[in-house]
Order: sequence, then C-alpha cells, then structure tokens
Amino acid sequence: MQRFAMLPVRRQLAAAIAGVVMLALVTVAVAPSEEGEGFLVAALLYQLVVVAAAVFGGLVVALAAATAAGLLLNYFFADPVHTVQVTDGAHAVAIVVFLAVGAIVSLVVGQSEARLALAQQTTAAESRAVAAQDADRMKTALLAAVGHDLRTPLAAASAAATSLASEDVVWTTEQRAELLASTIGALERLERLIDDLLDTSRLDAGVLPVSLEAMRVEDAVALALDEFGDAGDAVSVSIAPELPDARADPVLVQRVVVNVVGNSLRHAGGAVEMRIGVAGPVQGAGSEGASPRPAVELAVVDHGPGIPPESLEDAFRPFRRLDDRGTGVGLGLALSRGFAEAMGGALSIGPTPGGGLTCVLALPVSDAVTRLAGEGEG
Repeated sequence: MQRFAMLPVRRQLAAAIAGVVMLALVTVAVAPSEEGEGFLVAALLYQLVVVAAAVFGGLVVALAAATAAGLLLNYFFADPVHTVQVTDGAHAVAIVVFLAVGAIVSLVVGQSEARLALAQQTTAAESRAVAAQDADRMKTALLAAVGHDLRTPLAAASAAATSLASEDVVWTTEQRAELLASTIGALERLERLIDDLLDTSRLDAGVLPVSLEAMRVEDAVALALDEFGDAGDAVSVSIAPELPDARADPVLVQRVVVNVVGNSLRHAGGAVEMRIGVAGPVQGAGSEGASPRPAVELAVVDHGPGIPPESLEDAFRPFRRLDDRGTGVGLGLALSRGFAEAMGGALSIGPTPGGGLTCVLALPVSDAVTRLAGEGEG
C-alpha cells in the first residue's frame, strides 16, 4: 500500500504557482520593517498558505511552501531582519514550531490523499463515493484542527513570548511569570496535539512502539488523574480487592485513562466514577490466535448526555468529535481504542443506565498471574 499519493503534475504546478503568489502577497501586505514588526500576523497568514498548499497541491508542494514560508518569516520578520540569524529566542521557537506544524500537516494530508486514491482504485463506484465523502470529511476536520486547535496555541505562545521580549513595557515579576506560564502551557498543548497526530499515523502504519509488562493498573490511574489537577478530585475510584497485575504498556494505559476521563469530565458536567475489577476473557484485536485469559477491567462511568446508540462506533473514528461544540481534533477515543488493541486489550463504550456514557478498558491479566491461578486449580 502506498503511503502518499502523487497528484497530477498540472495540479501540483498550479498549486505551487498560487503558493508563490500568496507568499509574496502576504510578505508585501504585512509590510516588514527594520524593527521586525508583524511577526505574529505574518506567521499566521503564512500558516494558512501552507495549509492551502497541502490541500490543493499535496505533500511535495506543501513541504516546499512550509520551507519557503519559514525562510521568509526568518528573513523578513525575525530580529535581526534581512538576515538568516535569529537572536530572539521566542522567534526561534515560533519558527521551529511553525515548520514542524507545516510538515505534519503535509504528511497527514498526503496520507489522506493516499487513502482516497487507493479507495478509487480498488472499490466499486458506490464504495468509492463513500470513501470520498469520508476523505473530504476528514480533510475538513483536519483543516478545522489546523485552523484553530494547532494555530491557537501557536498564536498564544508567540503573543506571550513577544510580550516578554518587548522592551517597551516593564513587566513585574508576577506578570513575567504569568506570561511564561502561558507560553509553556500553549506549547505543551501544541505538543500534545502533534503527538496525537503522529500516533494516529503510527497506528495506521502498524509501527506504534508497545512495551508490554506486568503492571498495576491503579498506579497508571493515579498518574493519569494527577494530570487533571483539582478537576481530578471529581473522579471517584473503586478498586476490587486482590486486583491482579495486567499485561500492558504503562505509558499507553495512562494515555488511555487521560483521554477517556477527560472526555467524561468535559461532557458529563458532574461527578465521574471509575471502577476497576476483574472480568472475563479479553475480546480484543490482539487476542487472536492466543489462549483466552481473564482481564483487568477499568470502567469510566458518567451521567452526561451520552451518545446515541447509532453513533457509538462513529465516536471511534478519527477527527470525529462527540458534539459540534467540543474542542480538540477528535482523536482521543480513536487513539485510545488503537492503544488498547495494540496491547492485546479492548476499549468499548455504551450507555450508562439512567443516562450517560460508560467506557470500558479491558486489559489481559499478566502471564505470571494467569499461570499461578492455573497451578492453584491443579
């Protein structure tokens, strides 16, 4: 299966010419000056040009546009202007993040084009139409993610860093600390979004690194809840006595718990319950060809609006949000199911009795525990 589709040469050429014209217009319109004003505005406009190049010109044109935009941003808007040197640390960070986002957008759009091309070659006319609609929907969602969820933290980080670097204002220690915290928070959010996009590609290619070991699920839960700070206090946890170890990757388990609990906290509008116990054999993708084994089961129960029964499986599709008002690129549940299956487990969702949503993560009990249980039966 090809990873990236090559668009028609004429389409790539037209997109490249349009990209050059738009980059030139942005550069002239923002009117660069010797003081390097307009850095943030230019960065956002250049990013839109790169996104347009990715959608209409494909991978090669988008990568070229991202590189050219980064060089223009450096030369015309980063201090000192009209040189390739960058003396302002905030500008250097913003340029590096700008190039990284441009490259990732290019890769994701390239993979989306490849999926669409493969569907057109191997399916019937009706199937091709469905695949095209899915690809268009994914592309629209990706554009929304880039246009808001990736650009927003970049803009926030750039604005805070530029304010810190300004010599026109004397900031107090508290104000500097607040601006620095805002910059760090925005960059961390951007890093998480980029990690999610990269992990989606790794899962799709089957190259996600997984390190299975005997682990205590409750330890991963404690670390996950710590990430929510005070909001984590709304989650009540009950653990069955003599809970066995699970055979899983502690880092991936923690990420699944963060994603699932985060969804419940955002949509439930109230307390969230977490129940950890032992259930029957795991019916996951990773269990094919292996002997069934009992599972450590983690259920996250909320009493929010829930999801209509006909939309339960749609919630696991990439770039699909639980509702139109939500934030984020809609990768949480899709990634979580992929992580669970990569560990030989399973993730399922269903309605909570009385209203709400229940997410259940099932992980195989570790080999050592299963073996000891079998010896005891003998």
